[in-house]
Amino acid sequence: MKGPGWPELETLVRFHHVTRPRRRGKPFEVLIQTILSQNTNDLNSRRAYESLVRSVGVTPGSLARADPKLIAASIRVGGLYNTKSIRIRDVAAGVLARYPGGLGFLFELDDEGVRRVLSGFKGVGPKTVDIVLDFSLGRDVVPVDTHVNRVSKRLGYAAPGADYDEVRASLEAVIPPGRRLEGHIALIVHGRRVCRAQMPRCGACPVSSACRYFQGSVPGGRAPA
Repeated sequence: MKGPGWPELETLVRFHHVTRPRRRGKPFEVLIQTILSQNTNDLNSRRAYESLVRSVGVTPGSLARADPKLIAASIRVGGLYNTKSIRIRDVAAGVLARYPGGLGFLFELDDEGVRRVLSGFKGVGPKTVDIVLDFSLGRDVVPVDTHVNRVSKRLGYAAPGADYDEVRASLEAVIPPGRRLEGHIALIVHGRRVCRAQMPRCGACPVSSACRYFQGSVPGGRAPA
C-alpha cells in the first residue's frame, strides 16, 4: 500500500474547509495564549486570555509582578488555572530577567535559534515553541499536538513510535512550503471530528483508502459505523 502524501492532506484541508488563519500577535502574547490553550477548548482559551488582558495585562512585566492568585482568578474559565498561573508567571519572570526588551528579537533568529531561546524557559515544550514560530513569527513549520500526532501516525505519515521531531519532519517533508499551517489545522480538526482517539469515525473519513490504521484494523476493509 502506497503511503499518503500531500494529496491526502489537501483532501482534509478541503473536507474541513480549512483556511489559512491570521497571525495571532507578538511572540510573548502568542506564548501566553498557547499556555492557556493547553487542555481546554478554543472558546475557553480565548475567554481566559481576554480576561487576563483586562485584569493583569499581557506583558512580561505585568505578569511577572502579579500575584499568581490574581492570574489564576483571571484565567479560571480556561481550566487548570492554578498550574497555568504559576507557569505563566514563571515564564514572564524568565523573559523579564533574560530579555528585558521583550521577545521581538526572535524575528531576527532562524528557527533553531528561536527554539533554543524559548525552550530555555521551564514549562515551554517543542509544541509551544513551534506554535510561536508559526502563528507569531510566520515560519513554515508544523506544530505537533496530540491530534496531529495521532492522525499522522494512523494515516502513515510517521512511524508509530516516532517522537515529536520525527513526526514534524515527516509532515514537513510532504506538505509543500506555504501550506504547512493549513495542513497542521486540518489534522487537528480531523482528529477532533473524525479520527478521534476513541471510536474513530472511519466511515466518515475521506482518506480512509490511504490510511494504514483503517486498512490494518478494519476487517475486510469495511469502515465501522
